Amino acid sequence: MKKEIFFRVLAPLILKGNENIAVERKRLLKAAKQPEGDQQWLRELAVKYRVNKDVDLAVTQQELEQLNIRVNIIPPSLVMAQTAEESGWATSRFAVQGNAMFGQWTWGGKGITPKQQRKGKGDYKIAAFESPLLSIVAYMLNLNTNHAYDALRNKRAALSKSGKNATGPELAETLTKYSERGPAYVKSLKGLISYNKLTEIDQAHLKDMEPILLIPTGGERE
Repeated sequence: MKKEIFFRVLAPLILKGNENIAVERKRLLKAAKQPEGDQQWLRELAVKYRVNKDVDLAVTQQELEQLNIRVNIIPPSLVMAQTAEESGWATSRFAVQGNAMFGQWTWGGKGITPKQQRKGKGDYKIAAFESPLLSIVAYMLNLNTNHAYDALRNKRAALSKSGKNATGPELAETLTKYSERGPAYVKSLKGLISYNKLTEIDQAHLKDMEPILLIPTGGERE
């Protein structure tokens, strides 16, 4: 039962996060054909997705190509698996106190100080958010911008170019830098996806704000 509640609560938020990105991507693909017609929005998007630091600079063709790689959705099954892994199925202290679903670090932003900070990492905190949705949105932006996840974005772009949609297990293989556990972390994510049959939600979508195909069948129920 605990997992079913987890899926019911988090899945619509994950789909909403992806829906927001899909809207940006659709506008990006249209604007890329005539960038001078939507230049101000493109400049803001370039800053948001960290391909440019100055909103006053015109977006170049190279930056448009980078945006095409970065502005894209994350497979829901991967998001769900990382949420479960990082938040202990939304039961961790960070998740409960600060809607911190993915263990993202911050140096100076709003956050929760770990009881034992890792030596040599500075005075960091676990980033806190006003809602789980904002945590999901920040996580998606992190995967779509951080250099540590270039492999994820490149693999997703290659699959897209060949006419395929990226799946959670495929992109999970690229996340060896997300955790100090490296390959063991990837194995855990893929295990979560497989055991709980999460790939079933990779084709899920929202219709009139109602979730469609949300709860995976099979897997352990608590």
